[in-house]
Amino acid sequence: MLATANGDVTALKELYRGFERPLYSLAMRWLHDPDLAEELVQEVTIRIWKRAGSYDPKKGAASSWVFGTARNVASDLAKAAARRPTPVEELREEGSPWDEEASWTSWQVEQALKSLPIDQRKVVEMAFVLQMTQTEIAENLQIPLGTVKTRLYAGLKKARTALSDLGLVEDAR
Repeated sequence: MLATANGDVTALKELYRGFERPLYSLAMRWLHDPDLAEELVQEVTIRIWKRAGSYDPKKGAASSWVFGTARNVASDLAKAAARRPTPVEELREEGSPWDEEASWTSWQVEQALKSLPIDQRKVVEMAFVLQMTQTEIAENLQIPLGTVKTRLYAGLKKARTALSDLGLVEDAR
């Protein structure tokens, strides 16, 4: 990130390669649109290039700064998409009925994840939502691989207990 702030194009390319896949996956989860997901990756890359000088390593990992930027871009894109009228044909084509039970289950899983300590939740989300390998997570968070494994194990164990208490999985104890 610091090299990018100094105008190093090669460093920007490395950042792009390292974050392209996780950003796209996250954008698909947030925006549910492949075109908007691609736009998010591009816009985040542009913002990194323009604003890398504002990154302060004392305030956190570069990955946190990048994903914070992605959250802001996703918000901007969602607002812009909401302002565009949706053609009536697209509304009819969606066709999938509202699945209240699946929505409720999804909400309960989200609540179980939110109950985890932030360090564990971040690792679990990177592993399962962003589909990152443990090695990629360690590199992105700049922590040892063993720490990633420990946090992932502990987070999944706590999440399973919370989901068991809600009756969504078999008793974890």
